Amino acid sequence: MKKITMALCVAGCLCTAAHAQGTVTLYGIVDAGLGYASNQRVATSKGSLGSPVAYRGASSYSFASGTWSGSRWGLKGKEDLGDGLAAVFQLESGFNIGNGQLGQGGRMFGRQSWMGLSSTRYGTLTMGRQYDPVVDFVGSIGPGSFLTGMGAHPGDLDNIDNQSRENNSVKYVSPKFGGFTFGALYGFGNQAGSVKNQNTWSVGGQYVNGPFAIGAAYLYATNAFGANGGAWTGSYDGTFASSINEGFASSKSMQIVAAASTYQIGAVTMGLSYSNTQYRAGAVSTFKGNATYNSVGGTVSWQASPALRVAAGYDFTRGSSVGGEAAPKYHQLNLASYYYLSKRTALYGLVGYQKASGKTLDAFGNVVNATASVGDVGNGISSAGDTQTLVRVGVRHTF
Repeated sequence: MKKITMALCVAGCLCTAAHAQGTVTLYGIVDAGLGYASNQRVATSKGSLGSPVAYRGASSYSFASGTWSGSRWGLKGKEDLGDGLAAVFQLESGFNIGNGQLGQGGRMFGRQSWMGLSSTRYGTLTMGRQYDPVVDFVGSIGPGSFLTGMGAHPGDLDNIDNQSRENNSVKYVSPKFGGFTFGALYGFGNQAGSVKNQNTWSVGGQYVNGPFAIGAAYLYATNAFGANGGAWTGSYDGTFASSINEGFASSKSMQIVAAASTYQIGAVTMGLSYSNTQYRAGAVSTFKGNATYNSVGGTVSWQASPALRVAAGYDFTRGSSVGGEAAPKYHQLNLASYYYLSKRTALYGLVGYQKASGKTLDAFGNVVNATASVGDVGNGISSAGDTQTLVRVGVRHTF
């Protein structure tokens, strides 16, 4: 990282002796590569309720931006206020290195934009657009930390791979108590007449003791009907761009329970993860009742040498039955390798395979065959059939 350190002293001409010591850090990641998808869906007709979209499958060769880590630049700031108290902020902008466009829906600081107060004694309170406890306490040790977003639970329905952020939110994270940290977040819907409408709240915690780590979290989000381009209109900035869950974008509310654990033995780190995601229908939703997805996965990573790390993972996701049809099921296998040319520059190669079966809903509420879509919505490419292979090779540089 490149650091810009500044002594923030009030000029003598202002007739004050007050002063503060602060730092501002400029940092970033650039990640570029090439990708292959064996079965990318291409629409051959328009769809509507009662008439599903027709798709054909085609192989895809493409430029890939941000597969391992989303390309970004950002600023972190801290001002020491004395007695263990500090003012802190972070502004982080995501972008597509292939075309220069801003990420996260074109937001200038779409990845993170928050400020707050941090105390070594009492913890940290922040406000703005930020990650929730699912990301903080589960995602940090989840499958994506081994395998990138390509190894996330299919569709990243549980947000363990941090595809979503919470707008207009207030978050508290505790200091560490003997290896245990906990936190809570509340996101305001900013809707007149109702505090609960379009709000989000989440709690979670993580315990670390030597080679062992375990984390768990809960999130609940409400949403007025009318998903805009796959993104919820409330404080929860979720996405429904994957064929796995696009049929539930009209949910009245969503609930996530997630947990993950890792254990390191020498050069080998093993991980387990589980999540339960529920979509609950409202009066004007395009589906009825509740839809539930359960995901369970296992990962293993081996530091073969100081420069080379390899990893593998398996995930099984099962959704609830739709209209009495066979429940959707997704089996996913992932392989990953990372080779460091230096501390800040590395090459990577990733392979993902998924097999889908059963029935689900499309974006119009029609019952359709479940189709494969490897990994999260940031890397996943919805297929036209029940199988898909995704390959990515690239280079990542941090500063």
